[in-house]
Amino acid sequence: MDGILGFAIEGMVALLLSATIVYCAVLDRRLKRLRADEGAMRQTIGELVAATHAAERSIIALRATVGACEETLSERLGRAQALSLEMAGQLGAGEEVIERITRIAKAARDHTHRLSERVEVEKLEVEREEARKEARAAAERAEAIRAISPSLATAAAAEMFSTRIRALSLGSAA
Repeated sequence: MDGILGFAIEGMVALLLSATIVYCAVLDRRLKRLRADEGAMRQTIGELVAATHAAERSIIALRATVGACEETLSERLGRAQALSLEMAGQLGAGEEVIERITRIAKAARDHTHRLSERVEVEKLEVEREEARKEARAAAERAEAIRAISPSLATAAAAEMFSTRIRALSLGSAA
């Protein structure tokens, strides 16, 4: 029994040693792969470090560019505000000029209207005066005709009649 038990124990130890050897072989292959990958990993890490440094330099350059852009933008905004204020002032002045022109045009229109009314009134007064003169002249003629004797009136009418007859016989209607 002692022999069987010793043999069983040694068989177990042999099995365990075989399993250990197989496991060591698997580990050895993995370690070889890791060592082979270590070079690639070091290269990848080196590239990553270089990319990080390039990114840092790019960030520094970008910050400088942003600062310059910010400065340029603030200058342009300042100029734009100044131009805006100037344009607002000019717009106000333009509105005042338009207001004055409107008042001048209205005053000129009113003045022209008053002048045309005055001209109309003067025309009416002239026409009225002419009508008065004609009425006076007609009244004076009527008075003169009344003052003329009936024989003179008859003679004047006869002369007028003869003038018309002569004009008709000559072919003109005077």
